[in-house]
Amino acid sequence: MNDTWLVAIAVNSGCRRLFSGGKINGHALHRELMRLAPAGLGDEARREAGLLYRVEQVVAPRQGLRILAQLTLEPDVRALASEFAAQVQQRRLNPLLSRLTTGARVRYRIDANATKRHGNAAEPHKRGKLANLHGTEAELWWLRKSTEVGLHPLQLTSTPQPDVLGRASKRNKDKNPGDEESYTAVHGVTRFDGIGVVTDPDRLRAAVNVGIGRARNYGCGLLSLALTEEAP
Repeated sequence: MNDTWLVAIAVNSGCRRLFSGGKINGHALHRELMRLAPAGLGDEARREAGLLYRVEQVVAPRQGLRILAQLTLEPDVRALASEFAAQVQQRRLNPLLSRLTTGARVRYRIDANATKRHGNAAEPHKRGKLANLHGTEAELWWLRKSTEVGLHPLQLTSTPQPDVLGRASKRNKDKNPGDEESYTAVHGVTRFDGIGVVTDPDRLRAAVNVGIGRARNYGCGLLSLALTEEAP
């Protein structure tokens, strides 16, 4: 099993560049966290580094921000800018991942970008485009995704999280050159918490390492697990 690392970051309250219009600027945060990874990873640097992250708490813009970042390469926490990271802790997740066995009960948490693609029955301007899911539709999305990766949820709580800003597609940029709004995409985020049973340990470990769903550059897809006899 390759190493998997978890880094907990308490963000400096004066770090304002992570917010735009009251929303988290996922693109800016992604760039900050990529400092943890070595240089020269190529065009798929995030994927090569295995970087996933989750904003654990946002009380108000620039206050109460705590981030969990996960990598499959050993992180260089010294590379984080001092104006960004006030406190940093790191640990290997391998001891936990190696204890995942079929039938084990785990607590889970994930912030996910639950989406569906509009079909031919949608209005013409929506056809083929992605729509953010909410409420029951988002929960059904998670039940399907979690089952596919070897986790059978027994309990589920879903909580809407603040939208996160990311970079818009190249198509939108080309359509609207010079329009700043065209450079921003808004990703809906739902937090799923609960208790589940491991049905396929290998698939579940793979899902922890690669993430689940879309918007992984912008704080979605990091699945955190803890055996139920351990503190969540």
